[in-house]
Amino acid sequence: MMKHIRSSAKLLWTDIKNIKWAVICIIACFIFLYILFGSICPIAGLTGFPCPACGLTRAGFLALTLDFRGAWEMQPFIFPIILWLAAAFVQRYVCLRARLFGWMKWAGILLICGMVVFYVISMCRYFPDRAPYIYHSDNLIQKIVIYRQLW
Repeated sequence: MMKHIRSSAKLLWTDIKNIKWAVICIIACFIFLYILFGSICPIAGLTGFPCPACGLTRAGFLALTLDFRGAWEMQPFIFPIILWLAAAFVQRYVCLRARLFGWMKWAGILLICGMVVFYVISMCRYFPDRAPYIYHSDNLIQKIVIYRQLW
């Protein structure tokens, strides 16, 4: 049992070391996008329109603070995503499997497809009056249009 725990901990530490630069770059990108456009979402920063994942970060923070109702209202897909991530964690670090099972891949694909369908329905119902389905007027395309009009 102790050997299994050590193997899991070693695998986790190796994975953390392997992705540290990717995580640092993603955080730097989020900071850069937030400074330029007031949003960490690249799609909202470029086009002004929310993406299918808009609200997930806020919902995640709300879930971490145990505001489950607020998380659900912000982005209900946060809960199946948390369950999927927990299952992936168990497969990787408890069962010590290098790859995800087939059902995990299909569950991930269904989750993404469900988010897209939910996004289309929510955009039809709530855009542009309810967060996170709001238009971000401080986007790159809008800035280019305004800049071109000035010249």
